[in-house]
Amino acid sequence: MIWFTSKNKKVGKETNLKTLIKLNPIMSFFVLTFAFTWLWWGLVFVLNLSMAAGYIPFLIGASGPTVMAFVVSAINGGRQDVKALWERITYWRVGIVWYLAALFIPALIVLGGIGLNMFFGGALPDFKVLSAQWFLIPIALIIGMLLGGPLEEEFGWRGFAIVKLQQKYNAFTASIIVGIIWGVWHLPAFLIPWSTQHSLPVFLFLLHDIALAVLFTWIFNNTGGSVLMSMLAHAAFNLTITILPVLPATAGSQLPLTYAIALLYGLALIVLVIFGPRTLTREVK
Repeated sequence: MIWFTSKNKKVGKETNLKTLIKLNPIMSFFVLTFAFTWLWWGLVFVLNLSMAAGYIPFLIGASGPTVMAFVVSAINGGRQDVKALWERITYWRVGIVWYLAALFIPALIVLGGIGLNMFFGGALPDFKVLSAQWFLIPIALIIGMLLGGPLEEEFGWRGFAIVKLQQKYNAFTASIIVGIIWGVWHLPAFLIPWSTQHSLPVFLFLLHDIALAVLFTWIFNNTGGSVLMSMLAHAAFNLTITILPVLPATAGSQLPLTYAIALLYGLALIVLVIFGPRTLTREVK
């Protein structure tokens, strides 16, 4: 009798959790994603793991958005929702213009930030990383897509969260919500000495993620909801700030990054004006 009651209580708790997720899948996704990621990143910080020892648990933590997107999809909609989410990575027939946008907008933004810094009196930065390793860019882009954040995040932020939020809000508002949450989600990474975020000003990084979320939604919506394209854009931005001297650690100043983020907001504003806030696409009337 005790065993029977205990088992029923366990089943009841599982049922209540599933019911809660079904009642509010988007909030459940955010809570579970933060819990999963911050647990792993917290372990890396508390144990003071080096990059060699800590990168795998850090990467596991970074996969929180994608993992929880599939978990919540499985609970909320079953196999059909999981299949629909997975298929978003197969949307590759989207037109050459969107490949160009995903690949080259990051470089234009970053080079623009560096150029503005020089225009206003900043020193000519050192492009030695780019000049010495330019031929490795395609390989680095692919590796970055798989192991640098895009695969670990984009099924969650774009494939799940943006899709769900746009059922209630317009695309611009949904992007702002995701951008803020996306930025805050990164906060524990600032505590890890070898992470990219560690050397960045927190406020600038948060601003960066908000504007970037608008541009990623613009690409995502205009490519039929392609997670592949948002992954490509995400990887291109990550790679660009790695090989071009725009971060404070490589530029010796916060100004190039500040100018680049200002240009990012300028581009987001142009997208908003031209495409409109409702869907960030050219709607056929």
